[in-house]
Amino acid sequence: MSPTSHPNYSTSSLSKLPIPELEDTVSRFKAAARPLFEEEEFEKCMAKFEHFVATEAPVLQARLKERADAHENWLEEWWNEYAYFLNRSSLCFNVNYFFGFRHTPHPLSQARLAAILIDSTLRFRDTLESGELEHDNIRGKAMCMHQYQYMFATCRHPGETRDHTEIYARDQSRHVAIAHKGRFFALRVPDTASTDRLAAIQQIEVQLQAIIDSTEQLERAKSIGILTASLRDDWYAARECLLQVSPGNAESLRILESSAFLVSLESVSPSTHQEFSLACHCSNGVDRYFDKNFQLLVFANGRYGFNGEHSLTDATTDMRLCNALVKDVEALCSEVAPAALSTAAVSDSQCAVSELAFDYNAELLGHIQRAVDYFDTTVRGHELATLEFDSFGKEQIKKMKVSPDAFVQMAMQLAYYRKFGHVPATYESASTKSYARGRTETSRSVSEHSVQWCRMMVDNPETTSLHTKSELLKQAIINQSQFTAQCAKGAGIDRHLLGLEYALLSDEAKPEIFSDPVFLASRHWKLSTSQISDPILGAYGWGEVVDDGFGVAYRIENNSLHFNVVSQRLGSKRLCRYLSDALMDMRFLLTNAHKQPHEIMAEVDAVANVLNSIKLLSSVPRSPASPTFSSESSAHEDTSSESARFRDPFPSDPAASNSVLDELERLPSSEMICALETRLSRFVKESLYWALPSTS
Repeated sequence: MSPTSHPNYSTSSLSKLPIPELEDTVSRFKAAARPLFEEEEFEKCMAKFEHFVATEAPVLQARLKERADAHENWLEEWWNEYAYFLNRSSLCFNVNYFFGFRHTPHPLSQARLAAILIDSTLRFRDTLESGELEHDNIRGKAMCMHQYQYMFATCRHPGETRDHTEIYARDQSRHVAIAHKGRFFALRVPDTASTDRLAAIQQIEVQLQAIIDSTEQLERAKSIGILTASLRDDWYAARECLLQVSPGNAESLRILESSAFLVSLESVSPSTHQEFSLACHCSNGVDRYFDKNFQLLVFANGRYGFNGEHSLTDATTDMRLCNALVKDVEALCSEVAPAALSTAAVSDSQCAVSELAFDYNAELLGHIQRAVDYFDTTVRGHELATLEFDSFGKEQIKKMKVSPDAFVQMAMQLAYYRKFGHVPATYESASTKSYARGRTETSRSVSEHSVQWCRMMVDNPETTSLHTKSELLKQAIINQSQFTAQCAKGAGIDRHLLGLEYALLSDEAKPEIFSDPVFLASRHWKLSTSQISDPILGAYGWGEVVDDGFGVAYRIENNSLHFNVVSQRLGSKRLCRYLSDALMDMRFLLTNAHKQPHEIMAEVDAVANVLNSIKLLSSVPRSPASPTFSSESSAHEDTSSESARFRDPFPSDPAASNSVLDELERLPSSEMICALETRLSRFVKESLYWALPSTS
């Protein structure tokens, strides 16, 4: 049974996505686009917009309303086509999203972890399709469950000009696809309803361990999976060739694509946060099938993650499944002794595995080589950087009486402005799942106030007071929060404009506004951003959506902020540095705007004195033993020689160290220390740590 055909998941009780009034959309577009452009070019665009509203738009608006009456969601089909199925970019680099999960409480072998994940995922599917899954809701408001029908047993297929998603029936998709060392396998799994859970996990684990132990690495030049990372036109041509080589290829591909989901048993062991994110994003490309509805990623060192195909489901939907998986993994590895799993009875096994074989000819091998070259070139041409900012998080931002999400959005604008000298068109995803078959709307984060504030902070900071900057920042934050709330109510800009454009008949000329350079630039998302904050996550991200832009995924936790920044080597790591600076400056601004200049200068002088004291400590003789300091342990890593001195051994003079600590305690404002740890000296936090006397 399709999940959403079950009465428990009916959308009939939800409102239809509304259609904004033309005048409201024009007004909102004007306010959102004006700050991005020079006055003359903007006015030319608005003249075209007003002409459109006075001529063609009313007819198109009427068609939209007729469509809304006839469809459960007037936008759904058009959005899927525009954003996904007509998109010819690589799914791997430009469409799919990834999650990396937190460490397991206790180490698990790769096979056992994968077995628990498979069992848990299948049980989630059973719960979903039986109608027993609790309804999604946000603060008591019901959310649409329609996307769940595409969660299992679906696969996107490349087309000559347009892709589509194939949905497989339950009796065709009882198996799980396994990828390992460039090869694919079909795993027939036990019936979760009739099998003891520990026995089922053990049966799966035995089969997976056999794959790990016996599989030889397939040469990359024969990898089928890497084809799915190609541009869609190239993958379409390669897939057609693959199918024509032999009937066996068609059958193997059918089994692979009809699987309930895919599990990748990765050979790599990512250690740093950046390595983990990159491995979840793309890895080496051969142990993936990016067209599958989702892929569970299990790495050789026991880390695990998720890669989701975006065309029919959003990351917020998949997070429901991910929470169930992490909960099960942690329960089974912490509440059940390892021996209990390894000694569970394996009798009358219903579990079996078979390798999916593929035949090759010269043409197919040529397609694969081009895919390998494209993948490697694209990886080299990209920069993925992460920022683990632990100076403060949601709790402290709320104490400043501002929205944490809007606070972070303003930090991204300031960081971008410092790097490039202007604020770009910025996309933030806003959910419309409170409506029947709702997905997302574009929350445009840039406003007149945010651009003015960035200019004040960067161009002429000395000409305006802290109070003036603070008030402007607060207003920019309010604007962003209000616009996002409007979007969630179906009162955005971009989906309405898309609908008006799609309402044109095939023989009608496109209105001039839709090809206007300012109009097009206003939705050229150089900053494509989205937040998912959940304690189960250790990584989250995706690629840029335009060649000259950044994909910025972020998580807001109670006492920390986390960013994943991807671009085509536009300076992702540098943007992270600017982000760190912006966050510290904004906290300083909002917590000190009420103070007089002489009060602030007194605190600056106090911190400067502490820094001088710490520098003096560096000349104190050191003991031979020296602790190592990981470059991953600070969000403000500095490799300068001056900073490096403070990663050396503890000073041997406890009295000198204690005098530094006493001086710190006398400072009038701990907020000042936090603000200046980045702006005055990147090594403050580290140097204070190393200034403590050794207790070893």
